[in-house]
Amino acid sequence: MSINTKMTKVRKRLLDTALELFLDQGYENTTVNEIIKKSKTSKGSFYHHFRGKEELLFCVAYKFDEVYNDWLKTEDSTISALQRLKDFNLFVCNNLENSPYKVFYSDLYGMQVRTQFERHILNPDRLYYKLVDRLFKEAIENGEISTNNSYTELEKTYTTIQRGLTYDWCLNKWSYSITNKSEQIINAYLDSLK
Repeated sequence: MSINTKMTKVRKRLLDTALELFLDQGYENTTVNEIIKKSKTSKGSFYHHFRGKEELLFCVAYKFDEVYNDWLKTEDSTISALQRLKDFNLFVCNNLENSPYKVFYSDLYGMQVRTQFERHILNPDRLYYKLVDRLFKEAIENGEISTNNSYTELEKTYTTIQRGLTYDWCLNKWSYSITNKSEQIINAYLDSLK
């Protein structure tokens, strides 16, 4: 086993343990020492992989990317790229709405605004952004979209809408279906590009 593989396993164990503890006792009530003890790692390992507890919470974004791999397995490339963007939006929002991590979204969004460290939600290397980029690029190449904007600019608008809706949904304490609201707004945006 290489050192990098071992480091990746330790990082994953720390993250999985932290998320389990966050779910069990809440983010605020979980300490770094508890995470270290339960994950059977060391303080040095913890701080090698994470700057602090806040960064563990930020990594929830990568947990969602694992689910996006499931969407990729079922993606139907015979339908238009624009329709797949609509379908992906529903998939994303349905997962947000039904995620056990939903209780962390308010903390996650609030801390991402205040942090001086990396904003994982905005990391362009995430599968989420790569998928949306690819679909917009394909929609432009297939002539499904008539615009002077680049696929990257279109992706930024699409993802900004999704983040904005998620933030509003958190502010309203999940009082409405983000899936239904997002379907209306994202579909209107995508249909305006035809």
